[in-house]
Amino acid sequence: MKPEAIEVGRFKGLGEMNPEQLRETAMSPATAGCCRCGVSREEMAAAVAMFDMLMGKGEAGARREWMEAKGNTVEADI
Repeated sequence: MKPEAIEVGRFKGLGEMNPEQLRETAMSPATAGCCRCGVSREEMAAAVAMFDMLMGKGEAGARREWMEAKGNTVEADI
């Protein structure tokens, strides 16, 4: 396949895909792939703490503090 023939699309969730796209990407054993990855307990604890701070209710103060201190380091595709 030529690089110019590759089409990249982004979805927030599987519910945004039409049935044909879902079938040929996520549901087809020929094209869907799983990759085992592992993290240490410490890494998992740090990730859970970060998600809780960024997504949790009652965390607005911590979230604002984090964004003021480190928000400029985040690469976001908006």
